[in-house]
Amino acid sequence: MKELQIKISQEPAVIRCNFEDVKAQLSAKMAEYQGAVFTEESKSVAKAELASLRKTRDEVEKRRKEVKAQCLVPYNDFEEKVKELLEIIDEPICLIDSQLKEMEAERIRKRHADVEALYAECADEWAEYLPLKEIYVKKWDNATTSMKQIEKELLAMTEKVSSEIAIIRNTQSDVVEDALQIYQKSRDLGAALTRINTYDDNKKRALEAERIRRQQEEERRREAEIERAREEERRKLEEIAKAREEERKKAKEALEAATVTAPQPEVPFSLDDSEDSEDLPFPQPQTVTMWYKVIATPEELEQVEMAFNSLGIYFERRQA
Repeated sequence: MKELQIKISQEPAVIRCNFEDVKAQLSAKMAEYQGAVFTEESKSVAKAELASLRKTRDEVEKRRKEVKAQCLVPYNDFEEKVKELLEIIDEPICLIDSQLKEMEAERIRKRHADVEALYAECADEWAEYLPLKEIYVKKWDNATTSMKQIEKELLAMTEKVSSEIAIIRNTQSDVVEDALQIYQKSRDLGAALTRINTYDDNKKRALEAERIRRQQEEERRREAEIERAREEERRKLEEIAKAREEERKKAKEALEAATVTAPQPEVPFSLDDSEDSEDLPFPQPQTVTMWYKVIATPEELEQVEMAFNSLGIYFERRQA
């Protein structure tokens, strides 16, 4: 299209106003109000002055708007004519633009189809972790982006996902499946590993608590068993002591019975033929020899021997 030349002749608008005179008058008048103080008695005067000032301001603003409207008359006429020109130009612009947009939309549709086919090849088994609609990059629609570049980026995404999923699975945690679900939603390896670490830490603490509980329970059981054994030992010792006491009583009773019923020996002492028994200064008791088997502790044996000594009984001690 040949270059269009638009020729415009415009004369600068000239607006004349006694601005300086009005400014001087207003400045002098307004100076009268500097530091003015109104009281309750002069309230009516203040209201009158305020109304007068507002009226003066409205008059100035009104004249400004009138001048502006007069200045815009030629511009508004010019603007309407320019709009007619723009409408003439816009018609073919819209026609050509709509066709270009349709061609671009068709190109993008074809690009999407090509990307989907390439995605199916690259994603393969990892497609559930890499939904195309979530990983699609806007620049892939650009004609300047080659399919080779798109393939490279898809392969990089797939490799990253497969590597991170391998890391999750290699933890062999009880919550691997939960972690994979988290990763599938967010593709955030850190969030998935946090789920595993949190579970494993809690499990470790629970197992340690259970180990301590069982250890304490085992210690209580062992202490109870030891106490039962001690109690049984005390019971047995009491039974042995009781049996020994019974034996001592029986031995004492037998000793007393033997002392009372023992036959009197004809010759209590063995004297030489040259000695006359009638010459002894004191009578001699008749004695007999008896053997007892005593089962007792060393302390109890000591008490038995002390009893024998206190009774003046001669005894011999032999080791069984």
